Amino acid sequence: MTDDHESPTGDDDTAPPSAADISATERAFVRLTFWQTVLSLVGVFIAVVALYAALAESDAARKQTAAAVWPFVQLTIHDHLSGGHAEFRISLTNAGVGPARMRSMRVLLTGEPLRDWHHAMQRLGEAGTHRLGQSFVSRRVLIPGETIDMVTTTDRVLVEKFLGALAQPGNSITYCYCSIFDACWVVDSEKDLQTPSPVEACPDFGAEAFGN
Repeated sequence: MTDDHESPTGDDDTAPPSAADISATERAFVRLTFWQTVLSLVGVFIAVVALYAALAESDAARKQTAAAVWPFVQLTIHDHLSGGHAEFRISLTNAGVGPARMRSMRVLLTGEPLRDWHHAMQRLGEAGTHRLGQSFVSRRVLIPGETIDMVTTTDRVLVEKFLGALAQPGNSITYCYCSIFDACWVVDSEKDLQTPSPVEACPDFGAEAFGN
């Protein structure tokens, strides 16, 4: 007769895993989890580095582009009075590498704002502006290298009047201009003409705005 019962000492595939087997499995799982975590952290680090590099490159490109169209508007006052020659001229020159959009201006003569050069002639005690050469500056675009004479005269009497007024305190020209990217700067002749001050937007001088 055949004995269908297995020997107590026989192998049993359904036997529960031993403690040693469980420990080995846990160790393998811990190692796998550890390396997965390490790889995840490495991936995050690489992504952060790549993002930083992209932002730095974008910022550098933006600054390079802005520098390539940077305007720099300089104010020059030229006067000459000797012998038979007389000349007075106020000029603006764009010495930058990009176009300058003139936005606003204020001109003070002996502390009082001027509306235009006709008003300046009245203040100087001279009627009319037929002895003046003048150009409109407000809302004008100066291309790189361009010079515009705001006002000029070779009339000796007017030259003497202008020089006499400029010798008094309270004279200044303040103007604001922007690049094509709307970066703006203000220049005040009473301060540093060579260091324009960056501003978020050009000031509105209101009733004190110069109209020419």
